[in-house]
Amino acid sequence: MSAPLRAAFLAEAGPGVGLGHLRRCQALAAALGSRGAAVRFLVAGAAGVGTDAELDWTRDPALAVEALAAWRPHVAVVDSYGASPELFERVAALASYAVAVDDLADRRLPVHLVVNGAWHASRLTYRARPDTLFLLGPEYTLLDPAFGEAPRRTPRDDVRRVLVTLGGDPPADALAAALHAVRRAAPAARIDVALGPFAPVPDVTGEGVRVCRGLDSLRPLMLEADLAVTGGGVTLYECLATGVPVIGVCLADNQRPNIDELGRAGLILSSEPSLEQAIGRLAGDPALRRSMSVRGRCDVDGRGAARVADAIERACVAVGAARTAR
Repeated sequence: MSAPLRAAFLAEAGPGVGLGHLRRCQALAAALGSRGAAVRFLVAGAAGVGTDAELDWTRDPALAVEALAAWRPHVAVVDSYGASPELFERVAALASYAVAVDDLADRRLPVHLVVNGAWHASRLTYRARPDTLFLLGPEYTLLDPAFGEAPRRTPRDDVRRVLVTLGGDPPADALAAALHAVRRAAPAARIDVALGPFAPVPDVTGEGVRVCRGLDSLRPLMLEADLAVTGGGVTLYECLATGVPVIGVCLADNQRPNIDELGRAGLILSSEPSLEQAIGRLAGDPALRRSMSVRGRCDVDGRGAARVADAIERACVAVGAARTAR
């Protein structure tokens, strides 16, 4: 048996960036790790997240190049808006297989594989190499492997629990507005507020509110929730895979396509023009909640990371890189 595959992940996380890039990489790393791969992380700005190495490579790309040259991974995965085409070229020269996880298509990506699990990904125009493979669409959404398990849910006619989660570093005013909207639109519901490690603890008053901070996974809270209010990033797709009806709140420009496209497809409700009205509509329509739950799980089955890991493993075997041990 040949040596295990070595996979390096370059991502960024922290205040102002959030956890989306890192969470996608961790999902793919878990899928590769389950196949025997050796995994290392180089994360810029990830104070307090607990990754292998915190390295400010987005400020100085040479740091990433030096680290990759020292370890010589078979696979190098980059997930960062701060990665330049020149860095991708260096990464592709150092690793047998270079992967870009990207949802913007706003720069040249000279890599072997581009992954974008967004609903609208296939309609983006990417600039890459002639031999680049593209894995695009919700079939390839990078979620933790736990989301591939069929969710055990008991649909209810009334709304008893609402999950509010607006990312790793949510604006305080957006969080306060979301809590206010839930209280007005579903006053009898208990509210679970999930906060990332970078978020300040909000001044939450009143009964029926539980604040959870820095959880490894939101899936248990999603399974308890009758509906969720979430930002428009990775968590939105986690909700769909868990079958929880969801209202999307746009917190950054890069989240706008997810909110708009999934809303037009009828998989989520948008918080615009009124979050309170959207919550009230979803809370008052159990048939709509059931329909959204079934459709969300059907279209985002949570097994995207496994599919991408399979594709990477096949490609590495084809180019002669080490095979993973099973």
